[in-house]
Amino acid sequence: MQGLLCASTAALALASAMPAPAVAADLSVAPIYKAPPAPVNTWTGSYVGISGGGAWGSAVVSNAPTGVDQTPRFDLSGGIIGVTSGLNIQNGNLMLGYEGDTSVTSKTGSAFEFPPNAAFSTEVKEHWLSTFRGRVGYAQDNWLFYATAGGALANLENSVTGPGGTVSEKHWHWGFAAGGGVEVKITQDWSAKVEYLYVGLQDKSYFNPAPNVAFPSNQNVRADDHIVRVGVNYKLPWSVLDSFFKH
Repeated sequence: MQGLLCASTAALALASAMPAPAVAADLSVAPIYKAPPAPVNTWTGSYVGISGGGAWGSAVVSNAPTGVDQTPRFDLSGGIIGVTSGLNIQNGNLMLGYEGDTSVTSKTGSAFEFPPNAAFSTEVKEHWLSTFRGRVGYAQDNWLFYATAGGALANLENSVTGPGGTVSEKHWHWGFAAGGGVEVKITQDWSAKVEYLYVGLQDKSYFNPAPNVAFPSNQNVRADDHIVRVGVNYKLPWSVLDSFFKH
């Protein structure tokens, strides 16, 4: 009996001296890495940009009281460069937006007047052009194909040169603009575009009253533009529209 008690005591002492199993270590699980969500590829948001290219068109000068042309229709051509700002809202593949731009132009052209004023030549220059247009487009991946239309405002100068020298006047012409283009995302925030616009400008009266009795007076000037330009846009980071139109 005494031997049995001694054996039991020795077994208990040996068991207490053995290290406990590392259960806690076995139960630990390595944390699972979760990648951040990819940015939403959307055109929604506001943006600013620059654009430039070429401008071609024509002009004609007529007698305001009679409507008879005083010059043939003559060509205008030059460059154009300016700044752009806008706003897009995308829902699925449909994009709706607004865009405005202001540009300086070097478009100019001239012609001699018809008899009985054949000794006089007329030169028309376009100095400034602004457009404000709606846009509707189809978005697919990084590409946007769009049509655009709206209003336009241009500053023109009409100069008449004759035996007595040169007289000039500047006026603002309202009009309309329409066209289309394609835009592609370069990065999440930067995009590039190619665009065509037609701009038709209203008639405007010049030299009424005449600055000099030796010059033709009360002329109407009518002009239009064909514009091809490229541009880059930067999507502004502070736009809150993304949170409302994620898809």
